Amino acid sequence: MNKSVEQLILTLNKEYDVYAEVLKLAKNKKKVIIEGKVKELDSITGKEQVMIVTLGKLEKIRESIVNNIIKEMEIKDEIENITELVEYFDDEEREKVLEIRKKLVEILDEVKKENNLNSELIKQSLEYIEFNKNLLMTLNSQGSTYGANADEKDVKVKTNLFDMKV
Repeated sequence: MNKSVEQLILTLNKEYDVYAEVLKLAKNKKKVIIEGKVKELDSITGKEQVMIVTLGKLEKIRESIVNNIIKEMEIKDEIENITELVEYFDDEEREKVLEIRKKLVEILDEVKKENNLNSELIKQSLEYIEFNKNLLMTLNSQGSTYGANADEKDVKVKTNLFDMKV
């Protein structure tokens, strides 16, 4: 097997491993969002940022390997993706690369679904917070009180609970 192709397979496997960790964090994030644990959410977000940097580095490595393969195999055609590149590989190499590509596509779909769900949960949480804030701001701190003569006494209306300037 071509050494550059072996490096490509190793890099794709490393990318898969990192995405598996991202998926694990996304599932944990869902639980944390539902439970409203802000500090844990912040911690997860920090870990995700580190993984994004790692994935960026792996992508650059993969691009470099692909360029090396194109040079080594003297491929003159424009190669836009791995599916086009594997057409130049032998059967064993093609099979291994397409197998890891399939796994990557599947895990990326799972990560996307989890992230979309988490995004929706966060959106709902923010809407709930905004609703409660507006509710608190419109409540009167004291309502009307009536004495024995049915006269309104000591009515103090406070329009909000927060001293805010916009």
